[in-house]
Amino acid sequence: MRRSSWSLAALSLTTVLLATGCTFSVAAGDPRPNIDLPESQASLALEMDPSVRDVFHVPSRSGVAPTNVEAWRTTLERGFKNGFRSAFKTDGGKDLVLHIVEAELELVPAEVQDNGGVVSTEAQVRYKARLVDAQGNVVRRSTGTVSSKRSTSRPKETTLIAESAVETMYEKIAQDIFSNATASDLVK
Repeated sequence: MRRSSWSLAALSLTTVLLATGCTFSVAAGDPRPNIDLPESQASLALEMDPSVRDVFHVPSRSGVAPTNVEAWRTTLERGFKNGFRSAFKTDGGKDLVLHIVEAELELVPAEVQDNGGVVSTEAQVRYKARLVDAQGNVVRRSTGTVSSKRSTSRPKETTLIAESAVETMYEKIAQDIFSNATASDLVK
């Protein structure tokens, strides 16, 4: 069976990364979710549970090298503002609060060779989010595990696939929470 030179190079790179104990790293990203909601006069704030860590280490799993994550909360904050500021006031006020209860990042295999070597990875975010009104009542929820829109075999692109997974997360949250409801329906 003949393998392409790209596949062999990616396999060799992956084997070297795992064998040498290389660690991937995720830095602060600037996600740009594709969200199109009607403009509202309501304010929407972001709050994160203290359990959503800013700096953490994801151990090696399923053949993917371990990952050091830094400025994760910054990435989540930037994704929130980039996604929702065209529809809401996001710099002050708390008519509505998007409370992120959980947002765990993991890198998982996207492509595996016949011998089990990981050729490329994608990012996944397991999350739980709640929309809370000004009185503190939970009015909507969104949960799930979402994946990045693409994968990579390049360690230097790890932050980019993490950004992509955050974009997917906020797009799903917007769909789950605001489909069939306007902000005025949710503000009490």
